[in-house]
Amino acid sequence: MKNAYITLGLVFALLGPAMAQEVAPEPSRLDLRVGAGMSFLGTGDKTALHFENELNYRLTPHFTVSASAGFGKSDSGEFEAASFAQGNANLFWSPFRNNRFLDFRMGSGLSYYHINDVYAQSISRINGEITDIDFAADNRQSFGANVILEYTLSLGDRLLVGAKVYTQPYFNGDINSGAMLKTGIRL
Repeated sequence: MKNAYITLGLVFALLGPAMAQEVAPEPSRLDLRVGAGMSFLGTGDKTALHFENELNYRLTPHFTVSASAGFGKSDSGEFEAASFAQGNANLFWSPFRNNRFLDFRMGSGLSYYHINDVYAQSISRINGEITDIDFAADNRQSFGANVILEYTLSLGDRLLVGAKVYTQPYFNGDINSGAMLKTGIRL
């Protein structure tokens, strides 16, 4: 009986550390990213500062879904301004896998936006001095499509940094294209 206890003790002493080793946890499938960049409204005649918040969920090593909300503002001239808010739902494909240090991904999806353009409709002048300005506003909304190229770098287990370029043609004829720098965290 004494030999059985000694043998059992030796087995646990030798195999215990091997059984107690921790397996490295898989990186989280969920991440939150924020971004800021420049956007060109229409044919590029209005340049807007664009901000975005995005929530991503990795489905497989090659596919990710995301939902994002963004807003932008443009002061494109002395008497013109535009602001917009948008929501996006996208599917991304990572041809080189999306669970490593670097992630290049291509995506597409659906976008909905609301834009408000304000512009001077008429300007009255006397002796070159502006005496009266009548402003007009144009509010519109539309659905559209997203085409996105994005590159993300993982810094450690949780921190993400990256950049993206995108274009968003809308069904009413508007277009929004731009580039953005992003940072994020795995949840």
